[in-house]
Amino acid sequence: MAITPPGQTARLAGIATCVLALASLSVDPPATAGSTHVTGGTSIAALRIPPPVPQGRLRIIGPLRDGATVAASGLSWHPPRLPRGTTLLSFEVAYHWQRCSAGGHGCMRAADLTVTPFAAARYIVGHGDTGARLRLTETAAEVVETSPATFSFRVIRRSVSHLARAAVQAYPARGRPGTELVNGTPERYTSSPEEYFQVNAPHYNSADGRPVQLYRIDQGSWRPLPGSRALYTGKLRPGPHLVAVRTSNRVGSSTIRFGWHVVPMPKPLPCQSSHHWRCWYPQHLAADHHPMRWDWQIGRVTPLQRTGRHAVDIYDIDGFLTSQAEVRTIHASWQARTLRHPRTACYLDMAWEDYRPDASPGRGGSRYFPAAALGNVYYGYPEERWLDFRQLDALKPMLRERISMCARKGFDAVELDDIDSFDPPSTTGFRLTPGDAQNFLAYAFNEIHRFGMTALWKNSPYLSWWGRRYADGAVVEECYINHACFASWLRGSRQYGITCTSLTRGTPCGWDAFSSDVTRNQPTGKWVGEAEYAADKFVCNPGQHCGHKRAFATFCHIVYAPRAGFAAVKFDVNLDGKMFYPCPHGS
Repeated sequence: MAITPPGQTARLAGIATCVLALASLSVDPPATAGSTHVTGGTSIAALRIPPPVPQGRLRIIGPLRDGATVAASGLSWHPPRLPRGTTLLSFEVAYHWQRCSAGGHGCMRAADLTVTPFAAARYIVGHGDTGARLRLTETAAEVVETSPATFSFRVIRRSVSHLARAAVQAYPARGRPGTELVNGTPERYTSSPEEYFQVNAPHYNSADGRPVQLYRIDQGSWRPLPGSRALYTGKLRPGPHLVAVRTSNRVGSSTIRFGWHVVPMPKPLPCQSSHHWRCWYPQHLAADHHPMRWDWQIGRVTPLQRTGRHAVDIYDIDGFLTSQAEVRTIHASWQARTLRHPRTACYLDMAWEDYRPDASPGRGGSRYFPAAALGNVYYGYPEERWLDFRQLDALKPMLRERISMCARKGFDAVELDDIDSFDPPSTTGFRLTPGDAQNFLAYAFNEIHRFGMTALWKNSPYLSWWGRRYADGAVVEECYINHACFASWLRGSRQYGITCTSLTRGTPCGWDAFSSDVTRNQPTGKWVGEAEYAADKFVCNPGQHCGHKRAFATFCHIVYAPRAGFAAVKFDVNLDGKMFYPCPHGS
C-alpha cells in the first residue's frame, strides 16, 4: 500500500495490511578504514528470524581514478535457514557508494548519478570523488512471510561495508575529457516520439580546464547542455535518430553517441476469445441502467463476499494472493447484483514490490526485474520502486508471466496500477515521457487481450483519451476531491505537453472519456470504478451531517448520477473490505 503526500492522488500499490505493519531492520555500519564490517546481529535475532548470510570478504576492484570503472567483489550472500512456518518471498542485494574524507569520515553520496542502488555493483568514479576515499556498502534484504493467512511479512537486512585504503586519483593530465549516458536509454526501437537523455558530470583533470558540453539531435546544430545535464529531443518523426554529446576543454574533445528508431505505435488489439473462453467486457451501465457496482479488495488475502443489497457485479482483487479456486468460486456460486454471478479483475502493480515472488533482482539481473530497471522508492515505501518503462524488452518476461498468471486463474479482466511513471524524475528517478509510458502500455494492454482478458486503465487522466483506445474500462482514485472526474473539469489545463479538451475534442482528460465511449462490445460505454477514501476526511459517511460538498449524497449526485457517471464508492484506504459505501445510498 502506498499513500501519497497530502494534496496528491493516492495510488494503491500493494497490500495494506502487510505494509502498514512492516518491520524493517537496516543498520548503517560505521566506516572502518580498510576493513569489512557486518551489522544486524542482536536486534535482528530478537525477531527469531536469522538475517542474510554473507560469505567472503568485500573489496573494491578496479583503478581508483576519476573516469574509471570500479566494482564490488569478493562477497556473496545467501538466505539463512528460516524457522518452520515462514517462507522466503524474495532476496535482494543492493549497493551504495559514498565518498569520504581522507580520514574516512564525513561520508556522503558519491558523485555518480545512477538512480537505482540495485544497479550499482559497478560504479563509474566521478570527478567529484577525486581526493576522497570510496566507501561501498552491500546490503542484502530477505522478505520473509510469517503468516500466509494474513500475508504478514518481515523485511530483514544485513549490511557489509568496505572503505578503500587509497584516495581517488585525478583524471590523467592531458587526457581528453569524457562523460557517459546515465539513468537509462530508450529501446533501439520504440514508439515514443520524444525522449530525455541524461549524462553524468564530465571526467577531466582540473589543470586542463573545466570542459564545455554540447549536444545535438540528428544533424541539428550543437547546443549547450543544460545545467541539469538532461537533454530533451523534442517530438521526433518515425525513423532513425541519433543523439550526440561532445565534451571539450583545451586538451581536446570526445563524443558519445546513441542511436535508436522511432516506430509507429502498435494498433490496439481486441480481446481474443477462444472456443472455451469468451471475452467479458465491463459495461458502463448494468441491467438496472446504473453504473455496474464493484468492490475493491486488494488489501485482503481471501476475498470477502458481498450479499443481499450489498452484492456487486465486479470484484477487483489481488492477482498474486487470490487463488484459482477462489476465482472459480466467485464465478460459480457467489451472488451478483445484476449478473448471474460476479466477474473478477486481477490487480497487478507495475511498480516493483519486494514481497512478490518474482521480485528478486539478483546480482546479474533477473528474468523478471532487471536491476537497472528499478528506480526510486515509491512514495517513501522501501519495499516498492518505480520501473523504467523504456526498458520494455527487458520487462516483457515479467509482463507475460504476470498476465498469464491472471489468465491461468480464470480472471475476466486485469487492472494495471502505477502506470504514470512519466511523473517528474524527483518522484520516479527516471526522466520518462508520456510516449515512454504509451509504448509500454500499448504492449501490456495488447498482451492482456491476447490472453483473452479485458483491461482496466488506472489513474493518469492526462492520457485517458489515449488509454480508452487500448483499455476496456478504468479505475480512478479520488477524482472527486481532486476535481478531476470529468473532461469539463480539466478542460484547458495543460501538463506533459498535453492540453485537455472538451469531451468531444481530441484530448479529453477525464474518466467520462471511458464511460461515454460507446463500442460494439460496450454499447452503454466503458465501465469506470471511482474510489474516495475515508482517510481524506472529505466525503462524509451516508447519513452523516456535514457541508453540502462533503455530503455523501452530493458526492453521488455529482459523480455517480450523471449519464456518463461512475461506479463510485467510499472505501477505507486499506481496501480490506471493512468499509464499503457504494453510491447512490451507501448500501
